[in-house]
Amino acid sequence: MSTEFGPYVQMRKLAQQMAIQYQKDTGLSLAPLLAHFMDEVEVNVASDHFDHSGFMEKIRGPLTLDAEVTLDPRRKEFLTAVAGALEERIQRETGAPTLPA
Repeated sequence: MSTEFGPYVQMRKLAQQMAIQYQKDTGLSLAPLLAHFMDEVEVNVASDHFDHSGFMEKIRGPLTLDAEVTLDPRRKEFLTAVAGALEERIQRETGAPTLPA
């Protein structure tokens, strides 16, 4: 699959859509929504043999930038949480030490 249309593109779109829902619905809790997203990441990681940490990094990098530029605090909170959770998962995958927050 090309880099323009890889599965990480769909995962970034999903994170953005979930961030919008989290932004709009103050009744949504961050932890369950984040857990749902990370479950989707795990499904993708388990489904095939490929560069799993590269897959997650291609999701995490752009979402980190999105979190930095968004003005809505709830959307920023969700995107930052997703990027952090992906970083933790990447570290487990590679065995590297976790980067400071």
